[in-house]
Amino acid sequence: MLFAGCQGSKASDLPEMVEAKIIIPEKLDPGSTQELKVKVTQGGEIVQDANEVEFEIWKSGEKESSEMLEAKHAGDGIYSVKKTFGEDGIFYVQTHVTARDMHVMPKTKITVGQAGAEPEEEQDEELEHHHH
Repeated sequence: MLFAGCQGSKASDLPEMVEAKIIIPEKLDPGSTQELKVKVTQGGEIVQDANEVEFEIWKSGEKESSEMLEAKHAGDGIYSVKKTFGEDGIFYVQTHVTARDMHVMPKTKITVGQAGAEPEEEQDEELEHHHH
């Protein structure tokens, strides 16, 4: 079969995946207010026009009582929230980024204060991608 036309990108080509990189310290002091950030890119370019960026935060073993915080765009593809962790423990931070018809949900673990090593209750999934 022969196709005539432009050599440009084809409609069937999938766009580059939107990527979200969580930027937070691995260890925090209880009671301190921390800025949590996520950098959103697509194909190496910063994404300034994400539809929605939220941080979901929960203490290990307490996912059902997680807290959702809406992030604000700080510029250069960085979206951030401020959060005070009031107690020692292992916490999970998962961002929910909706941008350019894609949804990505990277997750990371942080230690607050003198939390001991807790058994892994949840799998650390690097990235979850959903196409819309």
